[in-house]
Amino acid sequence: MKNFFYIIFILVIVLFFANILQNRPENIKKFENELLYFPSGKFIKEISLDFKTTMTNLMWFETVQYYGQHMLTDKNLIFLNKLFNVITDLDSNFLQCYTFGGTVVTYDQKRPDLGLALLDKGMINLPESWQIPFVKGFLYYMYLYDYEKAYRWFVFASTKNNSPYFCKTFAAASKKKEGDYITALRLWSEIYNGTDNRFQKESAKKNIIFILNESFNRIAKNDRDTKVFSIKGELKKLTFLPFGIDVKIYEDSVVVKEK
Repeated sequence: MKNFFYIIFILVIVLFFANILQNRPENIKKFENELLYFPSGKFIKEISLDFKTTMTNLMWFETVQYYGQHMLTDKNLIFLNKLFNVITDLDSNFLQCYTFGGTVVTYDQKRPDLGLALLDKGMINLPESWQIPFVKGFLYYMYLYDYEKAYRWFVFASTKNNSPYFCKTFAAASKKKEGDYITALRLWSEIYNGTDNRFQKESAKKNIIFILNESFNRIAKNDRDTKVFSIKGELKKLTFLPFGIDVKIYEDSVVVKEK
């Protein structure tokens, strides 16, 4: 019976503050001060006892509702990150809260510093997850345009158990975007050699040919007088390619095909 009154008490607190969050305030500063009294995840965890899962689900529902309502109206998501942190304090293993939360805090709340910090919190609590470093790499790639950091996080995600092959494909895309086509080709070659999946092998082959064509044509365009010499020099660096290639150098273009 004592536990029952605890959970009722917490429900009343959460619903009260959810009502505050769902109404646009006349005075933002006043709204901020009111939220200072919103209970922390650690506080809720301590008094919810055996009802932690129920409280986590309720908080998740309220947070998603808060996000959806504000995205459809005023787009004022100032407290979104706080809510995700309350949930992950309550349940440190809530994977979806880290990945979804880190993404929307970065994109929609426009606070990449807070979004990345939430993902860092997730990596501390769930060190074996490939999803969290992958999302971090994705945010560096799509939102921050830092392709070197994106590459590092995608590669880190690929080292985790059960990580999908596309972690390396995103790493390769990051290096290509950065202009490092040699590293991109090495990654695609690793993907080609490391799988028996026909679709993945064909995808790797197409990307290798595409990068070669794009890179060699760029050399030809920028270095018209010595393009043959330059392209032959680049070919010497590509002994690691998993299949033979045929390179034809024309006056206005370069065409690369599989042998």
